[in-house]
Amino acid sequence: MCRRRTVAWCVVLVAAVVFAVAQSRYISNFVKGPFEVGPPELDAITDVSTTPRYFVSVTGSKVIDTGIQQITTRKHAGVETSRSVSAAYYALVVGDRFLIVKRAAGMPTTVQGELAAMPAELDRHLFSTPQMQSIRGRFYPYYLDDSSFRVPGYIGIAVALILAVLLVKFALPAWRYSRDVSSHPIVKRVAAWGDPIAIAVEARREAEAPPRYKGGGWRVTEKYLIRRAPFAFDLLRLSDLLWVYKKVTKHSVNFIPTGKTYAGMLVCYGGVAEVTGKDKNVEALLTYAAERAPWAIVGYSDDLSKLFKKQTQDFCAAVEKRKRELAPQSRA
Repeated sequence: MCRRRTVAWCVVLVAAVVFAVAQSRYISNFVKGPFEVGPPELDAITDVSTTPRYFVSVTGSKVIDTGIQQITTRKHAGVETSRSVSAAYYALVVGDRFLIVKRAAGMPTTVQGELAAMPAELDRHLFSTPQMQSIRGRFYPYYLDDSSFRVPGYIGIAVALILAVLLVKFALPAWRYSRDVSSHPIVKRVAAWGDPIAIAVEARREAEAPPRYKGGGWRVTEKYLIRRAPFAFDLLRLSDLLWVYKKVTKHSVNFIPTGKTYAGMLVCYGGVAEVTGKDKNVEALLTYAAERAPWAIVGYSDDLSKLFKKQTQDFCAAVEKRKRELAPQSRA
C-alpha cells in the first residue's frame, strides 16, 4: 500500500512539474510583467500566441470608442432574467496604428493586460463596413484584454501550496513507511498483540475466507476487521471493540429526500471501521459485533459521542471495567 501511494504521489508530482513547464511562458510573464511596449515592440509581433512577452503595458495618444460591447445574459431555468454590459471595446491610438482594448469600465490611454488573438466575432463586427475595411491594415491583428491577468497565477500558487502540504502530510510518510515498514502504525499495533507472523497468517486466512459481513471496503471476519484496497489497508480486532452503533445518512436533492444509506460503526482501539450496507445487514452486523464483544457499548447518543471525544480515557476505562466484570461469566 505504501509503495502504491508513493508511486501515485510521484505521478502527481511529475504531472504538476510537466504542467508548470508547459505554462512557463505564462509564469515568466506573471513574474516579470507587465512589460512596457510601444509601436516598435507591437509591430515586431508576428504571432501573438507564441510571443515571449504578452503581458504588457501600453500607452497611447488617444482613444476611440468603437461602440462594440460585450453583453452578459443571466438565465434561470432557461428564462432570461437580466442582462448587463460586462465589457466594452475601444481603439487605442499607438503611433500611427490602432490597438483594440477590451475593458470593463473607462477608456484610459495607458492600459495593461494580455495580448491575445482577436476573436472572429469581434473581427466581424469591427470591420463590418467598407470604411473600416479600407483602414483594416492600420489595426493590429490582436487585441489587449485588461482582465485580471494574474488571477490564474494566484490560483495556481494556492493549488501548489495545497499540493505541497498534501505531499508533506501523505506522500512523505508513505515514502518513509515503504522504506521501513516496521515503523508503520499498523505494524506497531499488530506487534503489540503478540507474534506478528502468527497474527499475519491468521488474518490473511480469514481475509481470504468468505467474510461474515462486508461493505465500505471493510471485511468483518471471526476475529478481525480488515480493510484492504489499492491505496488503503487497516487491521483491527473485534476483541478491541469499544463502541458499536448504526449511522444513518439522509440524502436529498433540492431539499427533496432521495433516500438513506446505512453503516455500522465499529469503534476499536486503534481506529474505526465503517461498514456500509443495507439496513437489515447493518442491524445484523451490530448484533454480531455485540455477541462477539458483549462488553462494548451499543447504540448512539450525543452524550456518548461527547464523552468519547472529550473524555476518551474515561470512556475506555468504563468499557474495560465492563470487560473485567464479564470475564468471570465467560470462563464459567
